[in-house]
This record gives sequence, structure tokens and C-alpha cells, in this order.
Amino acid sequence: MYLEPITPIAEELSKRRYKIIHNSPGGVITIGSHVTDLMKWKNETPLVFIDHGVCPRKRNINGIIHLIELNGLILFSGKYYERLINKIDPTYKNFKIIGNPKLEYFLKDQIPRNQVIKKYDLDPAKPIILYAPTWYHKAKRRPYSHGTIKYIKKIEKACTNYNLIVFPHPRDHTKKYIKYASLIELKDRVMYYFSASDLLISDFSSIVIDYCFFNKPIIQITDIIDKNIKKYEDKKQKYVKFEAGEFTKACNLKNSIDLTLKNPDTHKTKREELFKDVVEIVKGSSQLAADVIEEYVKIIR
Repeated sequence: MYLEPITPIAEELSKRRYKIIHNSPGGVITIGSHVTDLMKWKNETPLVFIDHGVCPRKRNINGIIHLIELNGLILFSGKYYERLINKIDPTYKNFKIIGNPKLEYFLKDQIPRNQVIKKYDLDPAKPIILYAPTWYHKAKRRPYSHGTIKYIKKIEKACTNYNLIVFPHPRDHTKKYIKYASLIELKDRVMYYFSASDLLISDFSSIVIDYCFFNKPIIQITDIIDKNIKKYEDKKQKYVKFEAGEFTKACNLKNSIDLTLKNPDTHKTKREELFKDVVEIVKGSSQLAADVIEEYVKIIR
């Protein structure tokens, strides 16, 4: 999961004859897509950060503060993050907007609709719905945290009249939810199926922003979102709703699906504006990221 945004950049840098070392000492710089990963390399090499999931699902102020403390080069996807870092520390200028290399990478391998229908033995007369939640984590200290995969039975019931493809988050593939991904090859990614689908159901997941690229209907289940927002409302790290489509409780999902599919363009302008704000560049983002890193290497050498 954390390698997905780095892989296309690494491939581009390899074409330029840079040697890429994975999870080993000795590199000129360290590229990471999770703050805790970069913390391990503090004072070892110059650091470069690119987020593994681009979405304003939470104002992760603490995460950006840590990145600033590491004095790393921060690669952001769009103006949303530029405004956020300027609000936290307007003096910090070691960041660039490079778009979303991960999304560009997966767009090259979209699976045609007819192949998806054949692969999963779907009804070609019915819409295809993707259910792709973020990972589900339940613990005493974070009782409502993260994804809505636990509502899977309600999802299945609400989608009885449609084609449903379920993609558990990679972190849930080794748990009880793997049975819902039994038809999915482990190398497959939900992004491969974007262009073939008609509707996305999710929650906090950054997949929501990625799906906005296609400007198709999105439904976000709010049961856990609302609880997280309430829990964190007085803290620096705030969970927020990002307006990309319909919001609904799991118990009202069927009605929301029916209504959304009848009126797929209701939030078309909203989705378009949100995507442009969070992801400024798609095509050419891998090359731009490699350009920025290559220039950074020259400077630090």
C-alpha cells in the first residue's frame, strides 16, 4: 500500500539511471509515503515525502508538523495541502505540488467494462457498484476508527438489484473480510475497475478523491465518519467530510443508491471542483515528481 505512490516515481528515476534501493541503507535520499516510515531514517539521509492516499478526510496537522520537523521535501498533490501547510508554518517552503503519480500509474491499466462483466459473471444490464472502504480498526482507545467494512452484510443487501464488487482494504485482506475478495486477484487494485463501474460506495478512503477523476456518482457511508468527527472535534487532528457526493447512513443505503443512479449528475460540478483542488495534476505527475526529486538530489549533493 505505501509503495503504490512511490513505484511510478521510482520507475521514472530508474529510466534516468538512478539506482533505487528498497528498504535498505546506503541511498542518497529516502522516499516515503508514511510519516512513521520516514521517522526511522531521521538524520540518516535527506527525506522526501509523498502521501499514500490523497484526500482531505482529516486535517492531519500533527503529521505535517512532524514532516516539517524532519526538514524533508514534501510532495503534495494540490492546492488543498498548500493552504494547509501555509496555515501551519508559512515560513516552510521545502514543498512542491506534483499531482498524483499513483492515480496516473493505475489509469494506464483500466479493465474494460465487458471484461469486468465476463470476469465476475455479472449481469450486463445492471449497473456495476464498487464498494471500497478504508481499513477497519477497532480498539478500546479508538472504538469508532476508520472503515465501514463491518457493514458488509448491509451493503450486500442494499445492492441486491445491482452488480456489486467488493474490495476490502489491503489491511483487511488477511482478516475475515478476505472472503469477500475471493474473486479478486491479490495483484488487482480497485482503481483498475474505475472506468468500468457506475457508482462508488466508500467512507473516509482516499479512493473517493481518486474516483472523482471520472466524475461518477459517489456515496459515502457516514456511520463511522460522524463518530470520528465528533470524537476529534476539539483536537488538532480533525476529521472532516469532503463533499464528493451523497452522504447516508448504512441503514438508508438502498434508497440512496436508487436515487443516486437515477440522478448521476447531481454532484457533478462539486466532484469536479473538489478533485481540482486536492489533485492539481494527473497526466505527467510521475515525470514531474521525478524532476523535482532529481533537482533535489543535485542540491543536496
